[in-house]
Amino acid sequence: MKYRFSLTLRPAVIGAFAGLALLLAGCAGFGGPKPVTPAWQRLVVAAAPDANADSALAVDLVLVKDKAVLATLSAMTASRYFATKAELLRAYPDALSLLAVEITPGQLIRIERKQYEAERAWAALAFANYATPGAHRIRVPLESKACLLQLNAQGFVVSDDRTGPAR
Repeated sequence: MKYRFSLTLRPAVIGAFAGLALLLAGCAGFGGPKPVTPAWQRLVVAAAPDANADSALAVDLVLVKDKAVLATLSAMTASRYFATKAELLRAYPDALSLLAVEITPGQLIRIERKQYEAERAWAALAFANYATPGAHRIRVPLESKACLLQLNAQGFVVSDDRTGPAR
């Protein structure tokens, strides 16, 4: 005995399956990470009295707008970054936004929100041009409401500045 089986799909069912397939395929594009505007309401750079052997220090906060450039910068030391900074800015003019300050030991600088509020970036990296060897590079969280970059004698840290000195 032979059975014949036939499956007939109605147009509405076919449309529903097609819509579901498109929705599932599109989820990868919608749910993945995207460049964001820094959430910083307050961004402060503070140098300890003995920072950088009591010498002024250049600090660059780089907003990185391109993932490939982010990989390159994430592998750089601060000395290499500062040596190639002009070249990087020429090579990637649309991929980088720079907030540069020069700070002296004991000084505190508040970076104004208007300097970065229109920017969208994948990440923020801070480079400090210390006289001592070391990476002197740190990632600054874009999602933090307030950040403090604390420059110490031979290195620096970034922290959520909820109780920082510049309120």
